[in-house]
Amino acid sequence: MSATEYRPLIGVVAYHLGPTRVTRWSDGGYGVPAPYVEALRRAGARTALIPPGEPGDAADLLEPFDGLLLVGGGDVDPARYGAEPDTHHVYGVEPDRDRLEIALVHAADAARLPTLCVCRGVQVMNVAFGGTLYQHLPDVQGLLEHGVPIEDTPTMHDVMPEPGSRLAAMTKSGPLSCSSYHHQGIDRVGEGLAVTGRSPDGLAEALERVVPDQQDETATWMVGVQWHPEETATTDPSQQSLFDALVLLALLRGRRARPGEPEGRSRAFEIVEHDPRWAARFDAEVPRILGALPPDLVARIDHVGSTSVPGLAAKAIVDIQLSLRSMAPRATYVEPLQALGYRWVVDPWDDEHEYFSFDVDGARRFQIHACLAGGEWERRHLAFRDWLREHPEDATAYAELKRELAAAHRRDISAYGQGKTGFIRSIEVKALAGARADREQ
Repeated sequence: MSATEYRPLIGVVAYHLGPTRVTRWSDGGYGVPAPYVEALRRAGARTALIPPGEPGDAADLLEPFDGLLLVGGGDVDPARYGAEPDTHHVYGVEPDRDRLEIALVHAADAARLPTLCVCRGVQVMNVAFGGTLYQHLPDVQGLLEHGVPIEDTPTMHDVMPEPGSRLAAMTKSGPLSCSSYHHQGIDRVGEGLAVTGRSPDGLAEALERVVPDQQDETATWMVGVQWHPEETATTDPSQQSLFDALVLLALLRGRRARPGEPEGRSRAFEIVEHDPRWAARFDAEVPRILGALPPDLVARIDHVGSTSVPGLAAKAIVDIQLSLRSMAPRATYVEPLQALGYRWVVDPWDDEHEYFSFDVDGARRFQIHACLAGGEWERRHLAFRDWLREHPEDATAYAELKRELAAAHRRDISAYGQGKTGFIRSIEVKALAGARADREQ
């Protein structure tokens, strides 16, 4: 399998199928509803089931996988969060599945394995970190109808993502229309988790693992949603984006060079001497981009990145920063850029940024970074570019670092990019501090 063909492997925890669920399966079995698998396949993943009761250490079980998905199902045993069971309403408890999934959540967190937890999955995630659940939502005053899982009657309701959250970054759509059928919900939130989406009645509908730096691409990415995105993902891109984000992160992880291996599994890249024609290439592409987008959407368009700094060695890819007045709804800029031949990749970290690439004969020619006008992404990248233009000694040091990293991390673009982060952040700090000082004078 070539580097560009690498497909990440997602582990999906299955649930029990009783002896009467499948004809002639007298001993029962294990299964996962098809929409979960189909959503992962649309995103480009391979899948494998992890059945409850699988023997072995959780970390060892996760070793082959690039990402983890916990799906819906029956209730978590109330004993897991120190509660007496509501015997009239608690159903479908699978003790071995509880045990396995809680162990996998902790192992995935420790390994920084990208993890998406759906419906029951977000409840497991909350309990794993010491949270508690409402055992029967109809008994809680003031709540909307959230569906009846036993009767398989979903309810559509909105969820509002928290600005700056992973959920907002993935979906960029404002209120999400969500298919919901759950009779339990998040009560006390577990340690190290944050509520990043609520329904109009205030019920927590999304949780995320808290990380010190939301834009740290090496940090834990663990997101849980109480609704069922797989049910509407075929028609709602904002719901499919949850699976797209999981698979993208799994891809970035999976194509890294393994210990003892000289090369990774990403596309080949090289650092070349500065080419003055890069600026002309940017100038020629700008009218094409602006002609495709609503004129009131674009605030500015800039040549950024290494190809925008005269004399700086770089990958021969022109970076274009497209500053937009709004990042939502995403379709207003994603669809026109796709029509121009750009490939869109969801940003699972930053709600002020989206990424697009354009290839010619298999070689990357352009990258567009759509960002919020006046936002942090725009400020940081313009400040970094301008600093290098004005400080050639730092531009030289940056070029040397890039050559060293490219030689050390062949076919491992993720390791190459992460190796530059410290240098880039140090320049941004100086550049932004200087800009603030200039404004205050």
